Amino acid sequence: MPDANYADESASVEALRRRLGRLDPHQVAAWRTMSPARRLEIAFQAYQFALDTVRLTERRRHPDLAPEELAWRVTRRMQGDPQLGR
Repeated sequence: MPDANYADESASVEALRRRLGRLDPHQVAAWRTMSPARRLEIAFQAYQFALDTVRLTERRRHPDLAPEELAWRVTRRMQGDPQLGR
């Protein structure tokens, strides 16, 4: 009988698959030809792009924010938790 952690992880994977929808077979094939290091580099670049975009959006919405509050707003949005750090 699988343990609770396995069931939780399996449910999380299925939820992510539903959120992502059908994967493009050509994209999957392209990722499979890449080395793990290259895939990780692309993932880091995507994360950095998202971080920069959120930071810019928050700064434009709230130009008078102190740097610390801006950092918290960005962190909350990136983590998806509006109560983080409060």
